[in-house]
Order: sequence, then C-alpha cells, then structure tokens
Amino acid sequence: MSEYDLGLRFHKQPRKKRPTPERSDLGNPILTMTDKEIFNTFASVIDSPDASPFLKRLAQAGLVAMPQDKALILKTWPRIMMQYGPHTKRYSDS
Repeated sequence: MSEYDLGLRFHKQPRKKRPTPERSDLGNPILTMTDKEIFNTFASVIDSPDASPFLKRLAQAGLVAMPQDKALILKTWPRIMMQYGPHTKRYSDS
C-alpha cells in the first residue's frame, strides 16, 4: 500500500517516481560540452587547491579516459561540473 492509499497524503496526488535506468526520462545522455571544455574542467579540478584528493584523482582518470567513461564520470559526480565546469569561477581556460 502507498501513502496515498493509507490516507497519509490527504488531498494530494501520489508522489512522482524518480527516474530509473528503465525509464526514458533520464535526460539527455549526450554531454553538451566540447572536448576542450571537458579537458579544462578536469584540469581545473587538478589545479584547484580546494579540491579533495579524491576529486583530483578522479580528474586525472578523466583526462586519460575514453569519451564514454568521461561522460560516466561527469554524470556520476555532477559536483565536478557544478564546481569546476565552464560556467563557474573555478574553471580555467588553459
């Protein structure tokens, strides 16, 4: 039984389900960044004194990864894009 069936969510619609790999509404699987922007994003992580050692190693792996693996890294750790991507102050255009 769901919360809606038990009466725990009065006068509300059932909650929306989160996207899963079986659903097609996960968003665009293609990165909208160029290869140079991806490279500079990973380089910005490595050069940043604020980045954790884990993120720096992940960025090093991203620099030598195949394109599918780069996409997987950036999807799995969106914090890299949010903190070091082309739209941020920490991004360095080398």
